[in-house]
Amino acid sequence: MGVQMEAEGSFMRLTVFAALAALALAACGQAEAPKEEAPAAPQSMMEQILAQAPEMQPVVAYQQLVAYLTAHPEMQAACTGPRSTESRGIVPDDVAPDSIYAAHKGALVLSVQCGQQLTTVRDNPSEHWLVVAAPEAAEAMFINCADAQGRDQCPHAIPRAAPAP
Repeated sequence: MGVQMEAEGSFMRLTVFAALAALALAACGQAEAPKEEAPAAPQSMMEQILAQAPEMQPVVAYQQLVAYLTAHPEMQAACTGPRSTESRGIVPDDVAPDSIYAAHKGALVLSVQCGQQLTTVRDNPSEHWLVVAAPEAAEAMFINCADAQGRDQCPHAIPRAAPAP
């Protein structure tokens, strides 16, 4: 009887060992760890904005402006809310060389006019911003439209250079 119990114990250990070995082999044969794909190349800010629906592009520009002003309190400018936002489009190669847009050929420009949405309140040039997304830039640039005299230097239409005679 002692020999039979010892044989059954050995058989039990062998069965457990065989089961564990089978599980280990099955685990090895199963799907390998998923291969991680290379991360997509980071998009430029211009690509990110242009990937949005046209009606959402000015919203993204406003969000970018608010984030910028929040991160740069030294600007001493606040945008309490958007009075108007619009896309000015991509700055063409024939932009007027004396305009505020001239340094941004090929970039997407959006306009954000901050302020109250009341008809009795006039647009304030110091609350008017251009959000410029250059083709290869990871972040947008922000340009305040008020000049030294407090006038708005960001015309609605991007000015074009006069054609050569």
